[in-house]
Amino acid sequence: MVERIRVAVVDDHALFRFGVIQSLALDDGIEVVGEGASSAEAVRLAGELAPDLILLDVSMPGNGIEAAREILRMPEPPRVAMLTVSEDDDDVMDALDAGAVGYLPKGIRAPDLIAAVRSLVAGRTFVAPDLALRLLSNKARTGAGPLASLSDQEKRTLRLVAKGLSNREVGERLDVQEKTVKYHVTNILRKLKARNRTEAVLIAKREWSEPGNLAM
Repeated sequence: MVERIRVAVVDDHALFRFGVIQSLALDDGIEVVGEGASSAEAVRLAGELAPDLILLDVSMPGNGIEAAREILRMPEPPRVAMLTVSEDDDDVMDALDAGAVGYLPKGIRAPDLIAAVRSLVAGRTFVAPDLALRLLSNKARTGAGPLASLSDQEKRTLRLVAKGLSNREVGERLDVQEKTVKYHVTNILRKLKARNRTEAVLIAKREWSEPGNLAM
């Protein structure tokens, strides 16, 4: 009997986690041996279950990238990949620097997810092609303004924040959870080195010099 690939899935969104598990169950050669919802649970699962691969969300409680770092300090760690909504360049680079061997978008199709899992366990690395291309493009960009470091979703978020919308209202406009908006706003402030939302909006308005540029 061929040994099955053992995977753990850690994400604080139960419905999404269920979908990932169901997708992986389509392949008889893959077995989900554990699931969790926080970085602490990820570390525990990695230590107790010794899966071949553990899939982590970036923005779950405790931070998935920090969980990756702790897991990869174990004597015999599993391979680690991020499965996340964040397409932030810094998150991608931080995850890879931490030792993650994969960075997969949450919108990945079931067959592509299965193929990525098999590839990662086989010893290869995987970063979604569009993310890899953007990272290379950003590295090649010179003379870019402060907003150039923002992801497309962060720019959309900042445009709405600049209109005076709350996190909840931004979430409704972008069809994402309020928690996701807070995550993007935190990244925006960090990247722009802004102390608060008002300062970030001022930087944005300075960059988007024409008022019409603030429209969606």
